[in-house]
Amino acid sequence: MLRFVLLLSLLAIVLPGCAAGPPPAPAPLIQPGAGPDAAAQSFARRCALPGVVLCVDFDSPDQIPDLSPSTVSSRGGRGLMGRIKNNAGDLLPELDCGTAVNGCALKFVVPSRSGAGASGAWFANFSDDFSVRFGEGEEFYVQWRQRFSRDFLNAYQSGVGWKQVIIGEGDRPNYAPNGKVVWSCTQMEVVIQNTYFRGFPRMHHSCGGKDGRYDELPVDSAVDYEPDQWMTFQVRVKIGTWYKNDRNYNYDSELELWVGPEGERSHRAIWIEDYDLANNDPDAKYGKLWLLTYNTGKDSGVEHPPGETWYDELIVSRAPIPDP
Repeated sequence: MLRFVLLLSLLAIVLPGCAAGPPPAPAPLIQPGAGPDAAAQSFARRCALPGVVLCVDFDSPDQIPDLSPSTVSSRGGRGLMGRIKNNAGDLLPELDCGTAVNGCALKFVVPSRSGAGASGAWFANFSDDFSVRFGEGEEFYVQWRQRFSRDFLNAYQSGVGWKQVIIGEGDRPNYAPNGKVVWSCTQMEVVIQNTYFRGFPRMHHSCGGKDGRYDELPVDSAVDYEPDQWMTFQVRVKIGTWYKNDRNYNYDSELELWVGPEGERSHRAIWIEDYDLANNDPDAKYGKLWLLTYNTGKDSGVEHPPGETWYDELIVSRAPIPDP
């Protein structure tokens, strides 16, 4: 009996901490009812926090230069930030100043009878000189706001599901047209995706470069996409020791995804600790992200209502970012 009582006492001490996991997302800096300028105040104050390395409000055309390979040749996809398309007939995301959290937003349109990447993409390096990149023993956070039209969420588009963001290898200093422009499919990438149109965000790691597979991560608590509102997403990447595809696992990295419906505190949707982030290249580090609606396997013969999604208030930081 004494052993049983002692065991219960030990569980009472240990289990609450284990069940709680990481602390919740930081509280909003601007409280509800703060006034008509609350949205702008929230973004400005979040951008001013220590640890922030990149803030994009999508309010200016200079944030969306066309850096497609067909436009700038071998330097396509190179620079601090810009838009790209791979095929002449593809669309590019545009600024929309009628639908935004504040000011303007980046709008993607997915047309009917379109292919996987027909809406184009937007990318950003974490710094204009490519000096801000994250490697072993470091962690960083990426937060953005996103809005979905009802048709975007409900239309059957075929394919394996549209992506929201790819966080991957950053471009390196000392550009030369010899492969140093880093594209979206990298071994270390972390991807948020509406996988198989399940209706809530999933996360996977690596573009087939970790033990030859795309490593889909378990869902902690599914948070459904909601139409016609500004949802908040935040990804945490904690890098331990790079996994070298040698079957010698380190179990010292962590990944998290927090999702917040409009007007609510964010909920932890995905959390995995004791994980391995793959990277065989000692010179490669996290430092670039892609916003896109790419849908692998999308059948261009399938007719569906045009879908729309908007991005706003992108922040990259070395520290957790408060909710809006």
